[in-house]
Amino acid sequence: MIFPQLQIQSTRAKIGIRSELGHFEIKQSRAYIQIESKGARVHIDSEPAVVHIDQTKTWDALTGGKPLTFWNRIYDQSGKFVLDAIQNTVDEYNKIGNILATDNPIAEVARDSMFRQSPYHDIFGPASSDNVDFNPTFTKPDINVDVGGIDIQVQTNRPQIEYKRGSTRTYMEQYPSVHITPPKFDITL
Repeated sequence: MIFPQLQIQSTRAKIGIRSELGHFEIKQSRAYIQIESKGARVHIDSEPAVVHIDQTKTWDALTGGKPLTFWNRIYDQSGKFVLDAIQNTVDEYNKIGNILATDNPIAEVARDSMFRQSPYHDIFGPASSDNVDFNPTFTKPDINVDVGGIDIQVQTNRPQIEYKRGSTRTYMEQYPSVHITPPKFDITL
């Protein structure tokens, strides 16, 4: 005996989902920058150099110098001249007083005194290329430096942020179904 069989077919439901992601839109304008620079400055205070020139030796050589120096120089040499004159006088009288002399000593002394050179008076200073003394005096300069600098001002702009939402759509892609096929009976005998 054969039992009739039922055929049942079922189809599952399918749910479809479509989604779009949300996204951000960001806008931001550029920052504003202002730069001010101040250059360095140097302040220098200085005094000119001072040169002390001493020409005393030069004037001593040319004119004898200041009167006090001139007369002191003559006075310093006069002691030597007096000693030389005394020595000459002693020599002359020794010649005249020489009993053993055969010639005329008085005439000889007179002739020598006629041609005798007068004593040399050194009344001027020595002539030299080093007669001028230079003494420079330098002062240190006073240097002040103002460094200056840079002043930077930055103004930023806030960003504008917009969020656009996405979406989700749910739909039935396939509906569920059940198909039942009834059995076929053959009733013919």
